[in-house]
Amino acid sequence: MKAFFTRLPVGATTWAWLLLCALTLLSVSLAAQHHSGAIRLVLALAVAWVAWVKARILLRHYLEAHRAGPVFSRLLQGFATLAPLGLVVSAWHEFLR
Repeated sequence: MKAFFTRLPVGATTWAWLLLCALTLLSVSLAAQHHSGAIRLVLALAVAWVAWVKARILLRHYLEAHRAGPVFSRLLQGFATLAPLGLVVSAWHEFLR
């Protein structure tokens, strides 16, 4: 069994995948919390941050946006920024209600 693990190629893509799995577990555990007020806002902001980090990892390691043309790269980066920004705006709106 030890020989199997020593032959496994653990490259950047594998580490990115493992990090995405860990961040998914973190965001699910944060989102499962049932709090109100400022703590809920902080948890929502943490989930938005995790979503932003995951988007950056996906862009870098799987979509390879850095190798795309400047228009396509900016389009992908803008989309990856809008989703977490939507979470932040939604959390802030809910906090102010």
